[in-house]
Amino acid sequence: MIEFHKNWLHRSYLVIKDKYKEIDSLDQQIGDGDHGSTILRGLDKVVNNFENIDINNEVDFMSEVSRLMRISMGGASGILMTIFIKESTNLNINNIHKSVLNIFSSTIEKIKKRGKVNIGDKSILDIYYPLHVKINNEDDFLIDEIFSSIDSSLQNTKNMEAKVGRAKFLDTKGVGVIDPGAFSTSIILKEFFREIFNEKNN
Repeated sequence: MIEFHKNWLHRSYLVIKDKYKEIDSLDQQIGDGDHGSTILRGLDKVVNNFENIDINNEVDFMSEVSRLMRISMGGASGILMTIFIKESTNLNINNIHKSVLNIFSSTIEKIKKRGKVNIGDKSILDIYYPLHVKINNEDDFLIDEIFSSIDSSLQNTKNMEAKVGRAKFLDTKGVGVIDPGAFSTSIILKEFFREIFNEKNN
């Protein structure tokens, strides 16, 4: 499964590399202005160090990946953005539905605790939570439906008032702007599920 994680993160890196200026532009309106560059830096660090991580155990491998990415990104975003990446080691390709639910459940609780954030606060949680609900309510999931759910949740952050981060100090509370962290999270999750479907079909 180490190859699964490598493929997933490498594709995430390529998409973020293409989109990071767009993400920075969103963050310039409601945050520090560098979220796209920061997540790109973190992914660049791990993707270009895969061959230097001489670990064959999946859990330890991804723990090191998470550590490198967290340090490279720094700050709260480094901590929160790597929670799902570390939790992803619990994926069981032979029991995808249940294991994905467990990964999302654990990720959501850790984001809420460490980020002191709730659903509806305009954050990455507003991507994870609706998708978790959708998967929990269905016996199986199709990639088109997963992507549609992610896209819908991302657009919903545009109309939310920010209750965390720098945007909460704006007069507009960030209303009218898609949350940049939610944007980068949507990319990472899409590539995660894309790799799952690749595994299932091989």
